[in-house]
Amino acid sequence: MSDFGKLLTAVVTPFDNNGVLSTDTLWRLCRKLVHEKSDGLVLSGTTGESPNLSKDDREIIYSTAKDSVGDKVNIIAGTGTYSTKESIEYTKMANDLGVDGIMIVTPYYSKPSQLGIIKHFEEISKNTELPIMAYNIPGRTATLIEIDTLEKLVDEVGIHSIKDAVGDLAFTKTEFEVLKDKVDIYSGNDSETIEFLKMGGKGVVSVASHIVGNEIYNLINFVANNEIKLAESLHNQLLPMFDLLFEEPSPGPIKYLLTETWEDVGAPLMPITNVSADLGSKLLDNFQKIKNN
Repeated sequence: MSDFGKLLTAVVTPFDNNGVLSTDTLWRLCRKLVHEKSDGLVLSGTTGESPNLSKDDREIIYSTAKDSVGDKVNIIAGTGTYSTKESIEYTKMANDLGVDGIMIVTPYYSKPSQLGIIKHFEEISKNTELPIMAYNIPGRTATLIEIDTLEKLVDEVGIHSIKDAVGDLAFTKTEFEVLKDKVDIYSGNDSETIEFLKMGGKGVVSVASHIVGNEIYNLINFVANNEIKLAESLHNQLLPMFDLLFEEPSPGPIKYLLTETWEDVGAPLMPITNVSADLGSKLLDNFQKIKNN
């Protein structure tokens, strides 16, 4: 089975002032993330503003990332949408461009049944041999992939991994009891990463790793080495940042912080808006506290 790694970053999509994809910035961002310990890059997902990306945008994003760091880390393309047909089309394109895996989100808006979810993944899997990460995020899709359905996706469809952004640790505990020996399970929420790791999770698909990648890498290693007190101390130091990054709709906060502390990645496209002045100040203050610690 392919190994996506432990620290995966859900990469933002940089835009210029006219809302046009900024490929040069994306190329440099991929390099930055790898330098700061990301094992893999997840492109055109929620943080990448996938609903605003055309097929041409996606082709450029995947090609740019492959050119930038494709020989160093895993490139995982978020190709799932509310349409099975469209998801297959995007998956075939990503496959042809040489990515290392794909991420399929629960179909949103259409609210399929659990059987519909299974059929959705089945049809996509028939059109690629790439490993598939199932992205479970009912807070955005309105539909939970239930435990029994996840088990069927693992046993019958052969999915490679799960990104759990359910936000319910009781659900996650059951998920681990049923599936942890069969599939890689990643935290989809930075604030829950330490709990996932303690339960035997593979790692995290992180937003915060855009700016604290080295710190999250250390957190993962502390748990792996059973240095739990050090892990908890670092988690507590990072937790305010994890919370601030989702105080207003993502990816507004992480794009603001990247622009202020690294390079201009542009504003999020509508309907996501820029962060408020108050949150911007909090983000910068907390970032400086972390880096000066």
